[in-house]
Amino acid sequence: MRTVLLALVLLATTLFWVTDSASGGDWETVDTPNDVKIFDMDIEGGTIWLATHGEGLAGYDGDNWVTHKNEDGGIRRDSWNYRVYVDSENRKWVTRDSELTIDRLEDNGTFSNKTDDLWSYYNYPADLANKRVFSAAEDLSERVWFGMRDENHSSTGTLELYIDHGDTIEWVHYDNAWTPDSTHFSDDDVRALVVDHDGRLWIGYNAAGIDVWDYGDPLTFADDEWVHYGEGSELPDDQVHTLAIGSDGRVWAGTLGGLGVFNPSSESWTTVDGLPGNQVRALAEDGQGHMWVGTNEGVAMLYGNLGVAYTYDESDGLADDRIDHIAVNRANGDVWAVSVNELIDDTDLNLLRSGITAGARNLFVYPNPWREAESAQMVQLYGAPEGSRVQILDLSGQLMAQLEPSEPYMWNSLDSSFDEVPSGVYIVRVRLPNGNVEFLKVAIIR
Repeated sequence: MRTVLLALVLLATTLFWVTDSASGGDWETVDTPNDVKIFDMDIEGGTIWLATHGEGLAGYDGDNWVTHKNEDGGIRRDSWNYRVYVDSENRKWVTRDSELTIDRLEDNGTFSNKTDDLWSYYNYPADLANKRVFSAAEDLSERVWFGMRDENHSSTGTLELYIDHGDTIEWVHYDNAWTPDSTHFSDDDVRALVVDHDGRLWIGYNAAGIDVWDYGDPLTFADDEWVHYGEGSELPDDQVHTLAIGSDGRVWAGTLGGLGVFNPSSESWTTVDGLPGNQVRALAEDGQGHMWVGTNEGVAMLYGNLGVAYTYDESDGLADDRIDHIAVNRANGDVWAVSVNELIDDTDLNLLRSGITAGARNLFVYPNPWREAESAQMVQLYGAPEGSRVQILDLSGQLMAQLEPSEPYMWNSLDSSFDEVPSGVYIVRVRLPNGNVEFLKVAIIR
């Protein structure tokens, strides 16, 4: 009997395991103003903002482009704008390696109307202790942190904190000289910043791993706690290029040696296998909790169990395989990616319309087979769009269970009478919101 079950399991996983790559033409290339070179990207609802070389700050709302250039009297530099960061108040922060270090745009919600734009400017050395800004993050108190790089390694290139007191603003600089007994920063070349659900600041360095700073009050140092993660602590590599916080609280670290995921409940790292490339340069979570990963060899979409659901490369419509930036419209699932052609020093803006919410091609059952003796978790169905109806049938078509909507959908291997279903292969029937029906198989082994 067990031999027959294993054969059925093989059939189930052969027919219904997630495909390795997408079909050609999934991605499209979006024309940008003057085919501009893109240094960075962030998203504001359905609007994409680009930090560019030549066109200043460029925005695209899906129908129209707007560019903010020096000639408009707003942004102070058209070229070498390295980062754009959209905060919770939809202010656009543009940073660069220049004494004209940071420009900030408040457009008052009028995308193409520049007459009510409000610009603020922050300079080195008048406001900031360093002029090279390469990352930004907002904390739980809506203060904005900026990660710095000091090429001279003179301990001046670590962090700047922007605090709005209402009537006044304050800039606070942090490095290894900020207080006599604090030497916790592992380097002065910060490339990535995120704030986790507990309010701790995760600092990713170009060549020194990650520091986690639990600072409490950022102006009081006595209660600070620091943790460092590097290759010796299961981080895939010390060269950290991107960080992201998942909706479930896990911390994702993209390094030039792979993708690491930190689980705060177990305080342990997992390295993700199966990515198209080992150099992870971009991360963004969609509205269903799936992580989109940009690598040197294309894009991957990951389910919550860290399984690679789908991969994309040039054969799927990407302009180039190296992906430096990713953003996701969480409302409709559109995925944006900036690809880089290193040979000609060029970039392209790529769009995957609707991402996973477009349909059920990424449906995935895990674990499959489900073994009672080995698995403490339920059977999980990933990738069903919101509004799907999911049922479990036996091979004769008899209804065994109907699953409650969730992401992922969960089955406890019980029937509708709360009795354990016997060992065997079962059908997962998914009726999509558009009326189409998809079928998968899952094997139960008791």
